[in-house]
Amino acid sequence: MKTYIILKNAFKMLIMSILFVSGAVFSLQAQENTLYISGKVVDSETKRPMVFASVSIQDVGISIVTNGEGFFTLKFSRVYEDKNVNISYLGYHTSVIPVKQFLGQEKTPIIALIQAALPIPMTTVRPQDPLELVREAFRRIKDNFPQDRMQMTGFYREMIRKGNTYVTLSEAVVDVYKPPYTPTFAVDQVGIYKGRGSVDWARIDTVFVKFQGGIRSALELDVARNLFMGVNLTEVDKFYDFKIENPVQMNDRINYVISFDQKPGQEDILFRGKMFIDVETMAISRVEFNINVENRPQATAIFIRRKPAGLRAQVEYAAYLVQYQQIPGGQWVFNYSRTDLKFNAKWDSKLFRQNYTITSEMAMTEYSRESYKIPQESRVKTTDITLYRVADFEDAEFWEDYNIIEPESSIENVISRIIRQLKRRQR
Repeated sequence: MKTYIILKNAFKMLIMSILFVSGAVFSLQAQENTLYISGKVVDSETKRPMVFASVSIQDVGISIVTNGEGFFTLKFSRVYEDKNVNISYLGYHTSVIPVKQFLGQEKTPIIALIQAALPIPMTTVRPQDPLELVREAFRRIKDNFPQDRMQMTGFYREMIRKGNTYVTLSEAVVDVYKPPYTPTFAVDQVGIYKGRGSVDWARIDTVFVKFQGGIRSALELDVARNLFMGVNLTEVDKFYDFKIENPVQMNDRINYVISFDQKPGQEDILFRGKMFIDVETMAISRVEFNINVENRPQATAIFIRRKPAGLRAQVEYAAYLVQYQQIPGGQWVFNYSRTDLKFNAKWDSKLFRQNYTITSEMAMTEYSRESYKIPQESRVKTTDITLYRVADFEDAEFWEDYNIIEPESSIENVISRIIRQLKRRQR
């Protein structure tokens, strides 16, 4: 079983295209009088980088998450210089640090988060075999996830950075048709309701990075419908090691935490991460995972679809997150997904490398049992470039006061800014 077959079947949507292009769309609005703070978040005991830790300005809708190496860079207005920075992660105590403490640092500060103990009540204790817990969670999918079609409304955004500068931004309100969580060949269907995009051509040199199939790949991260480990569930013990971690509390519910990593000595490029399982229902509530691409040059072929001659690219990390929530009636549904991809590129004729980061997020805002299929001609395809596709759905009046794409605003804050438009549409 070859690695490239495993991964292309598991993540056929997560591909990038690097192309030469020319032309112009419209430029990003420059922000003056801004501050930048950076840091690295690690576990206080293991010193391992903490991926997807939340970093935010206290009492302000400005936030970011750490990347696949535990680093973050946050950009915000100088008016918040006297505020504090909150750094949090599931199962850890939140760290609160004044913004001024970050300023003037010669070296990137290291923030070590301390794990918070959360004992499981004896009445909910189950056999502590991590592999059996994972298998039980997948067996319970038919009980915990919808067995009927559903309709969802969601918000999607996609950001591409060159170094620490955003070069392309895209946002879209999307309609999603979700098939039942049963073995079937049916796939999620998604269509764009409203969208917009922006390109800062002044920041683009001779290479334009594009993320192909971004909206579709955000839905493909629904691991309850698409097994994420790249192997048959009955054979996971041959490829992976599992370990039970300290439980955590999410939305006032206790969750088992199962960490997994591919067995040592394997040449295959597989995955590592954590699965969160609701103790009461044994439902999969969250999965964080990376593809083990680090220091593996052959991993580049998994992601890079096309690049110009003379350009060498190397994937540095590929990190993913999917989260579910329980809705009235007790079933669990897809709620949020995030993708973070980083790679470097270097021309044979140049000395220095340039880093590129692609981030995409999708959050669901509404669920309905009254499902309808997205018309074939309106569906987002796996070959679509989001930046180009949203141009067909631009509507300046829809966004109202939210008239500038704000990449540092949390996706929850963005949704709250357009909730009136979404409610008006529902009526």
